[in-house]
Amino acid sequence: MLEYIESFLYQVAVALSYPVFISLALMILWSVYSAGDFLMEWIRRRSGNTDPVRSFTGTYSTELNKALATPGMADIHLTKVVRLWEKNRISRLDRVRFMVKVAPSIGLIGTLIPMGIALSSLSTGDLVSMSSNMVNAFTATIAGLACSVAAYLISQEREKWLKTDFLEVETRMEELLRKLAHHEAAGRNGHVMNIETLTKELFRP
Repeated sequence: MLEYIESFLYQVAVALSYPVFISLALMILWSVYSAGDFLMEWIRRRSGNTDPVRSFTGTYSTELNKALATPGMADIHLTKVVRLWEKNRISRLDRVRFMVKVAPSIGLIGTLIPMGIALSSLSTGDLVSMSSNMVNAFTATIAGLACSVAAYLISQEREKWLKTDFLEVETRMEELLRKLAHHEAAGRNGHVMNIETLTKELFRP
């Protein structure tokens, strides 16, 4: 009975080698793509071609105007819009963090499966198959660790960028609320400023 269970588990492990190595190949492609995307964003930030405030207001212009047009509740609704924007930005970073944790595990699985096959080949004296599987095992380890290290470095730098962007947007939103309160108070004296005009004044290029 035990022999059948062991044989079944061995066949499962061998069958898993295909999706594992396909996953490793996809992770390598993803790492190359992410590295290129990271490099392009790094160049844009170094050249000063990024503005998180304009990006935020451009993406959520409708929600922003609705939030500012709500008397007495603008700060609450505006905070909700900002948190939604931050959540969407963080979700992009979470994909990179996911790779940091998963890549080594996939690499380890890709290492152990060929090693098991190699040991099985050794017992039958098939040294060619053994050496081939050992090469696959070490390749899987290197690929998994390399993808994990690349993802970690990218996530660390992107996290710094996000913190800077969040601080900039939250600061400008606070400025907007104070200006709005000021013009609402002035409006009671007959000087009303349109929400759209106020937004353009604060976020003009």
